[in-house]
Amino acid sequence: MKLLSGDGLRKDILESYFKNHKEWSFVISPSPEHGFYDAIVSGPDGAWMLKIDSLFKPVPIVIGSPVEAKPRLKSENPFPYGYRKVSRELVLRTLGGEGYPPSDKRLASFLSLLRSETVVPEGGGHYAEGPFVLTSSRKDVLSEKQKEIDD
Repeated sequence: MKLLSGDGLRKDILESYFKNHKEWSFVISPSPEHGFYDAIVSGPDGAWMLKIDSLFKPVPIVIGSPVEAKPRLKSENPFPYGYRKVSRELVLRTLGGEGYPPSDKRLASFLSLLRSETVVPEGGGHYAEGPFVLTSSRKDVLSEKQKEIDD
């Protein structure tokens, strides 16, 4: 099993994303065993289990490992995870300070961004990353071997 952290983990995931940026998901949930937050990042060609330690840390520590078999993970989110090209104007319009709840116009701008196609980011562009799915409990998506590693 290959354990990765920091730039090595990010590079491993991004290389797979760059090869095929369609149908990705990023699901964060508390582990049923210990309650700390874990994540499963999956794409069409691979998946990674991430352990997130954010207690008393301004910057969370994340370690991860590619999983041998792709988890049986089907995101309930209708929008796939990935990078989406955005214009500066859309960012300003979406994040513009109107208070809460957001106006219909701001909400429409945000939804139009989510409906856009995921892309491979290039230098000099403006991109939004996400969406990240945060759930209160993880469904049983791991194989028996992955559960052993998870413990």
